Amino acid sequence: MEILPIAYWQSGDTDKAIEQYNTLIRNLSPKDTTAYTYYASLGDLYHDKGDSKKAYSYYRKALKQKPDYNPVLNNYAYYLALEGKSLKQAYKMSKKTVESEPDNPTYLDTFAWILYLLDKPEEAKEHLKHAMLYGGTESAAILDHYAEVLYALGEYDLAFIYWEQAEKKDKTLGIEEKVKERKESINKK
Repeated sequence: MEILPIAYWQSGDTDKAIEQYNTLIRNLSPKDTTAYTYYASLGDLYHDKGDSKKAYSYYRKALKQKPDYNPVLNNYAYYLALEGKSLKQAYKMSKKTVESEPDNPTYLDTFAWILYLLDKPEEAKEHLKHAMLYGGTESAAILDHYAEVLYALGEYDLAFIYWEQAEKKDKTLGIEEKVKERKESINKK
């Protein structure tokens, strides 16, 4: 039963996955404390559907049951950051993940991106450098964030190197256009 919603999710049938997770939740015994994993998945599914309100509602339910559940803390914080909402709350959640798993490149990236959005690029750079040591170079998104922070700090040559690496890993991020705009911006200075 637990694999079925994952299969629906992976096949792109988000609605059936949601329906199946809700069935699993309804069928849990009152003593079962594992609903947080289903709430976490429902949060991710609703985020995929573009329904932040429902996604955040499920993330809150998951955190109510398990307040230090890193996957939810990270995703919730990251999605808030992407929307530019509640950055102080996102900072607190993300900080917990980095404190409990200091070498997780995904959590380091989220925390660094929030720092960047809070206008703390020097701190963001340190966390992203750490992420690079622990696998961050395998993620186009992390490379892009690192380049963005480096660019903000005026380290243009290094930023363009990381953007080039990100572009090679994932051509769908729009890096090529971003680099073109940034180079034009530099030339206008």
